[in-house]
Amino acid sequence: MKLTVAVSGINTIDNPGPGAGICRALKESGMDVRTIGLAYDALEPGIYLDHIIDKSYIMPYPSGSREAFIERIKDIHSRESIDVIISALDAELPIYMDIEPVLKDIGIKMLIPSKEMFRLRDKLRLKELAEKIGVKAPEYMSCTSLADLHNAVNELGFPCMVKGPFYEAYKANSPGEAEGYFGKIAAAWGYPIIVQKFIQGDEYDVIGCGDGNGNDIGVFAIRKMTITKLGKVWNAVSIRNEKLIEATKRVVKGLSWRGGFEFEVLLEDKTQEIYVLEINPRFPAWVYFPAGCGINLPARMVQLLTGQDYDTHSDYKSGKLMIRYTNELVKDISDFEQISTFGETSEKGE
Repeated sequence: MKLTVAVSGINTIDNPGPGAGICRALKESGMDVRTIGLAYDALEPGIYLDHIIDKSYIMPYPSGSREAFIERIKDIHSRESIDVIISALDAELPIYMDIEPVLKDIGIKMLIPSKEMFRLRDKLRLKELAEKIGVKAPEYMSCTSLADLHNAVNELGFPCMVKGPFYEAYKANSPGEAEGYFGKIAAAWGYPIIVQKFIQGDEYDVIGCGDGNGNDIGVFAIRKMTITKLGKVWNAVSIRNEKLIEATKRVVKGLSWRGGFEFEVLLEDKTQEIYVLEINPRFPAWVYFPAGCGINLPARMVQLLTGQDYDTHSDYKSGKLMIRYTNELVKDISDFEQISTFGETSEKGE
């Protein structure tokens, strides 16, 4: 069965989105899949990754007109007959939650959290969630002004973590650093800014996907080895930690989670207690890593949505290493002019 899957978040830059990894996982799944990239800028590198993304279209920003967003999807659907959309960006999820019934009516399926699920995993409700699943949460305070920031760092001390509402997290060691990060994040993502107590320990992530009925269709855990200044995983190793995996399954069950997610935690050095740092409501940028180890979550999601048989096991080997690297593409300027002018790429071979 030939399927067409549209994927967002194809911005494979220094703060990479998950879209390219999702498309690569789909292309290597053995399914007959046509992948459509949904971009917001003509220089998003995923547009030019012809080996994994068959065609790309420019989308209007989700912060703009809801009607324009819907009409653009309908226009692309009229040409491509989209079966599934995989949303891979936090900032666009709210609009997809609003329009999912509209998309369903025209034959496009999605597996995304409900608005209530989205609220329950909010960074400002981590304590509540932690209690529900039997783990801990670092102390944190929400800030919308420099006065709030000063109160927070006085209360929580240094070092502390300064985090944005959607993306970016920095470790601040002084008031000057905290103010600098506060201004930088606010300019990029707005408020509130989260100031979180720093806990000494190793950071771990678990990727997974919930079916919306309290069941996961696979989970995969890693220990972060190196991260970028923006907090993105750069190198990681697969691990088997049953305590962590069970906590993740309690998240899926407790929230009846629907769709992809990333469960970010820290194991404190002295006690090995699990501290939940955040839950991202979509697949992370390292989504290809588990696919390369036999847990292809994007493919399972598409198979679930299209009524096919799919695996649910989480059988993978620990000690597998992920190495992320940068690369260069050489393309004709006409490729850039094509999508800049017409809002879509040419078909391969044209």
